[in-house]
Amino acid sequence: MVKRALFALVVLVGLLAVPQQARADEDGCTVTLLGCYEKAAKIDSFWYRWAAGLDCELEFTGCVRRTLMGL
Repeated sequence: MVKRALFALVVLVGLLAVPQQARADEDGCTVTLLGCYEKAAKIDSFWYRWAAGLDCELEFTGCVRRTLMGL
């Protein structure tokens, strides 16, 4: 009985999280990430390109956080 309730809770939380993720994409976080990756891909040096890609991911994480939490 406890396992079923816990499973139902996990499913409910997952369903509630889906609309929030879609809302983050409406604000352009994913589009911005793709543009940033495109700029990073044009960098000649492997290490600078890799660092630029990491910077893109950090910016995307911040964008999603600001969008979902309203900060």
